[in-house]
Amino acid sequence: MPRRLWPALLLVTAAAANNNDYHLATRYDWAATRGFYLQFENRLEGDAVCTPATLKLILGVADGGQWQFVVSQADWELERDYAAKATLGPRGAELWLDGKSLGKLALACRHYDGDIDCGQSPGWANGVTDYLVQQQQLVLSADDRRLVVDIASREKRPPALTLFEPNQGQRIAWPGGNDRELTLETTFRLSRRPDLHALAPFVDRYGQSIHADWPGKIHSDQELRDDIAAEDKLLAELPPSPDFDRYGGWLQAGWTDTKTGFCHLARRGGKWWLISPEGNPCFFTGVSGPPESTWERTPVSGREYLFAWLPPREGAWAACWAKNDWGVQDGTESVCLHTANLIRKYGPTDWDQKATERAFRRLSAFGLSGAGKWGAPAGLVETPVLGLGDAPRLARHVDIFDPAVQAKVKALLAERIGTRTKDPYVLGWSIGNEYDEIVTKQEIRDILKRADSPPSKRALLDQAVDGLHRGDLAELATAWKLSAPTREELYRLAAVATEGDLEQLRVWYERRYYEFLYRSVKELDPNHLYLGCWTVPGWWENEADWFAIAPYCDAIGYDRYDPQFADAKLQDLFRRADKPVLCGEFSYPPTYGGERGFGRYPTYSADDADAARLYERWVRDAAANAYCVGVQWFMYRDQDLTGRGPGRGDQLVFGEHYAFGLITVTDRVKWDLLRGMRATNLAAAGWRNAAP
Repeated sequence: MPRRLWPALLLVTAAAANNNDYHLATRYDWAATRGFYLQFENRLEGDAVCTPATLKLILGVADGGQWQFVVSQADWELERDYAAKATLGPRGAELWLDGKSLGKLALACRHYDGDIDCGQSPGWANGVTDYLVQQQQLVLSADDRRLVVDIASREKRPPALTLFEPNQGQRIAWPGGNDRELTLETTFRLSRRPDLHALAPFVDRYGQSIHADWPGKIHSDQELRDDIAAEDKLLAELPPSPDFDRYGGWLQAGWTDTKTGFCHLARRGGKWWLISPEGNPCFFTGVSGPPESTWERTPVSGREYLFAWLPPREGAWAACWAKNDWGVQDGTESVCLHTANLIRKYGPTDWDQKATERAFRRLSAFGLSGAGKWGAPAGLVETPVLGLGDAPRLARHVDIFDPAVQAKVKALLAERIGTRTKDPYVLGWSIGNEYDEIVTKQEIRDILKRADSPPSKRALLDQAVDGLHRGDLAELATAWKLSAPTREELYRLAAVATEGDLEQLRVWYERRYYEFLYRSVKELDPNHLYLGCWTVPGWWENEADWFAIAPYCDAIGYDRYDPQFADAKLQDLFRRADKPVLCGEFSYPPTYGGERGFGRYPTYSADDADAARLYERWVRDAAANAYCVGVQWFMYRDQDLTGRGPGRGDQLVFGEHYAFGLITVTDRVKWDLLRGMRATNLAAAGWRNAAP
């Protein structure tokens, strides 16, 4: 799950690199080529530790059409203070370090309205370093306005807690404006990263930070067990609303649609609606992943010392353990301390059943229409994600032009869909997830270079000749600088397409891929909706990917982690595709001021009450949008403090470690979030019905 529009460099380095960035002052939209960033970047191949020797200070500036950069790699010294300064204006930009100019850009910065972020490392580029960046102060000035942001004095956490998320950062309101100069001045220090072994353990027996306390923290098994009665009392005060049918359909709309026994879509008064199996209009609100009883897990191998206690590997506790998560076949063990808490709370025999039943009751109390992606208890509407399992890959994807592979894929889909073709609790199917389902240019390059002439390569070359070069093989050979008198000889060559042809072939192939999956699912199950592959606007090759999937789904399922439900660019995609959309993931995980060890996600909230406030704003905007038929929160439970992985060895956090959940790792409901979300969920369909 990406969570944002990141620079394109991420897409080519993330799979096999150690990236660590630090934002001194940033405000940009990478895809729109607007804004600026002043930040540290450290990029290493493989799993090497980032050091000051490879650390670069970069000023990036965009004018609406291109990005330009000043890049400096200084002789950085530890335990020394530095001062950097950047000016951004209509006549250009310049970067200084300790009073010395590092470079100028003859590029006018095109700003946009939005907050300035400082003092943080993004989750996708928070790799291992042997140093810490400690930003002390940021001064912003333009015309007669000046703002001093004191960053260092806000850090009150003990060192052992700070290491979970060294840079909690700040978000500063500051006006844009392209006709004036903005000056950024910041001071910082590079310090040696503390030794983890000296500060361990970090995580208590319940999966919480050892080095902090807060209201609601669990201190004993008895507190876990006492929660059952306390929660039962509160849940009794929040019964399911009688205004909704069992599928989330709203009974107070004053109108109904056809009762089909399955979810379907209808347009009324210019707005798309999801219609429940009973024929009632629904604005769907869901949550990913309940009951989350054994997943997500955190890697343990090579860092057992981080944990004050780990469960036994036998008996009921064996359910806490697994190996080779995320398909990494290196024997890494992972553990789910949440599972251990469920065993303590509900008993060693039927803990899973009781946790699942409770998840069902909780989601009803939250006023949700159902679940979402990644699983659900029986009796809740969901949007299951289908995988293609062990179907052979040609490059990133299966060869959909190979009849044998087609048969394999259809058999796998038939197995996964099974008897659920008659299940009214399936809102709609999808296949794959996010960037993994985008066909990339590199994938097409790789296929064209293959020497074994697989069916997809032949299909691509036939399309190149017939679709792009009017059936003229000689014309293609000249353009691609090939010697291929016949098609059979062309098939055997390691072909390299021109950039223009490459993009057209990519989109053509992607459309054929999406079409094959859509038709395969619909042949197996004509009753349910098909939602595509949860495209992430901005985390793709380009917007052609949106229009490649649009014809081959009933509603466009997409994920979006952004402060806004829809900006002008996304709204334009909605309008041009003219199809209903369903947001499969969004979230505002609380940081709790960094005092519980969780990371700071780009779309973060301060605490549970703040998350409920931001949730209301997002859902209000979504419900008022003519194309949106529902949204789904990510996710049911908080992630582990030490990360969900993958990873192995001597590192405190591997992967995501955010407080996304409606419940904690100790199986406690976040009541401030619940009450706010419930009010929003019960009102959402009415908001949509009343929207012009």
